[in-house]
Amino acid sequence: MTIPVEACCKGGRKLTYRISMNGTTSELTVESPFDGTEVPVLLDGKPSGETMAIKRIDDHHATAVLRMGGQPYGTSKSTLSADGKTLTVVNDIASPGGPQPKGVQTEIWIKK
Repeated sequence: MTIPVEACCKGGRKLTYRISMNGTTSELTVESPFDGTEVPVLLDGKPSGETMAIKRIDDHHATAVLRMGGQPYGTSKSTLSADGKTLTVVNDIASPGGPQPKGVQTEIWIKK
């Protein structure tokens, strides 16, 4: 999986999760102003029923509230390393209503 990040939304970011499995690629796209506003998650350009409310805390930290069908199902806390090359995301999925399994998961993204 890759996640290109582009500037958008008056200081926010466009996150495009590219997922390749069995020769098929899908894209999840989120365009967030990073101010805590709830925005839709698009799957291959169409609403998925999921939303994210991402809020930038400072230059190296952000939080997010994850919802599916309007119901909260988890939170995420992100930390960007001092050199800007590693993003660590801790997802705390409280209910099985979303696309991720219940429990705490840590993702580590490395800039190429």
